[in-house]
Amino acid sequence: MKTHIKITALFSLMLLLGLSCTDDFDEMNTARDLITQDLVDVNMLFTRVLATTIVESPENGFGTTGNWAGMSVSGANTPFATGQGGGVWNSTYNNSGRNLSDIIDICTKRDDAADLVNKKAIARILRVWAFARLTDTYGDVPYFEACLPVDEAITTPKYDKQEDIYADFFKELREAVAEIDDSKPSYGNSDILYKGNLDKWKKFGNSLRLRLALRVRYVDPAMASEQMADLTEADLITSSSDDAFIRNIDDYPNHRDARYNDLLARKATVDKNTVPKTFLDILKYNNDPRLHVYCDTVTAWFPQTPGYEDVPYFGYRGRPLLSGENPQEGYAYGDNTVSKWSHLFWVKFQELPLYRASETYFNLAEAALFDLKSGDAQAHYKKGIELAMAHTKKMYTDAVPQLPEVVDLFLAGKSAEERATYLADLLAEKEITQAQIDDFLANEPAVTLTGTNEQKLEQIINQKIIALFPMEHEGWTEHRRTGYPRILVGVENSPLNGKMPRRMPWPTNEQLINGEQYQIALERLGGEGMDERTTTFWWEANPDPFKPHPETVETRATPWVSQ
Repeated sequence: MKTHIKITALFSLMLLLGLSCTDDFDEMNTARDLITQDLVDVNMLFTRVLATTIVESPENGFGTTGNWAGMSVSGANTPFATGQGGGVWNSTYNNSGRNLSDIIDICTKRDDAADLVNKKAIARILRVWAFARLTDTYGDVPYFEACLPVDEAITTPKYDKQEDIYADFFKELREAVAEIDDSKPSYGNSDILYKGNLDKWKKFGNSLRLRLALRVRYVDPAMASEQMADLTEADLITSSSDDAFIRNIDDYPNHRDARYNDLLARKATVDKNTVPKTFLDILKYNNDPRLHVYCDTVTAWFPQTPGYEDVPYFGYRGRPLLSGENPQEGYAYGDNTVSKWSHLFWVKFQELPLYRASETYFNLAEAALFDLKSGDAQAHYKKGIELAMAHTKKMYTDAVPQLPEVVDLFLAGKSAEERATYLADLLAEKEITQAQIDDFLANEPAVTLTGTNEQKLEQIINQKIIALFPMEHEGWTEHRRTGYPRILVGVENSPLNGKMPRRMPWPTNEQLINGEQYQIALERLGGEGMDERTTTFWWEANPDPFKPHPETVETRATPWVSQ
């Protein structure tokens, strides 16, 4: 009897508890360790995207991708290595693309969505920037089914055609810019790029559309022209005051320039990076006053004539793109016989750019040259050079107060007098004046477009590469798109045969975790053996993308020996 009572009592208690739980079922079954959308501060999330994507993982101009644009020299002597490169893939799907998609979703669904319209629009613009880098690296990628909200997530997203992705880019940029409402709030100081300035975000969105429209001009001129048609100079970034960049800050080591951090740690043992021949020659052969700002003269002295022992005859000399396969090529450019980058690139605080006004005018010049958009190609081209030179002058001015510390670190162990003398000489050597700029703009042939349209295009892209530095990805894209600038390559027997990579293969783990969709994309690419760096994708439709260099790589039978 007692047992029966106890069982009945227990059953009754369970029933009561069950009924009680049912009343609060939704609350009881909500995980306490999840942050729901209504608790997410989109301002903080947006700051995180900018900080981790641009400040902590910047393009510094010295990376591997820069080899394929004439912007940098491979320190590892492996510029033509094959294999995957998952950096852009991982950073997009794990960070920028993921978090920006979440911001857009939150700003769409929250009760105060009407007040979040600008935060949503800005996230849409920056998301296009992030995914453009992704598809321009790999070609077809998961896009429409990627980075969806948790309750809509697709674990095996399909790879979308790049053509369809670009069409959506243009739709997103048009809609996002039109969506911006000056009467609604923005991110304010949480926006470390533009401080919430809505006009600047509109111009960035429009300028990004111009950049991407030009990118497709070889494969679809009509699409390119259509996307440019409604854009006036007033809609675009045409002044350095509207440039899209973030400056390093000193609140945390990762937020300072990485080269400075390396210098701070290793001081005088740091060996500055070598300047590539392509970049240096564009400046040198055009008598460009930016040459001495960016580059050092060669430090090795090998006098050839008695009585001239103190004359360094190399002057400014760049290094071709060498794979290291031919030792004689290495001898010719070894022993400090090539220029190094200027001390200005080792200062603590620098600009980390996404887009500069000079690019707008080089883009407009090319568009006018090939009748994609009305305009004066020559005027746009010259304006692009003018703005690029003004940026170099500003870079020098910003670096001046930082150079004493840089010199002290590079010359650690030297006397105060030696460091002071070196600093004074450095400031005088690297200074660029407005008079020098004005003289170049007024008198140098390089400022005037001449020859065939193809020859004029080469002039435009050469100047554009200088202006884009250190944006290596954009430089690589320009080279793949146009074949310019011309890059002198040494002996190279890899599958690339001395030609610049066209894309990065998809990460190998995609074959394991998304195998079916990977295979579909692979067949579209051409089948087995086509997921390689040599394979082109949709917008790479230039009929003549490989432009030979007029010079040959120098060789020496033995290393240089100082006389």
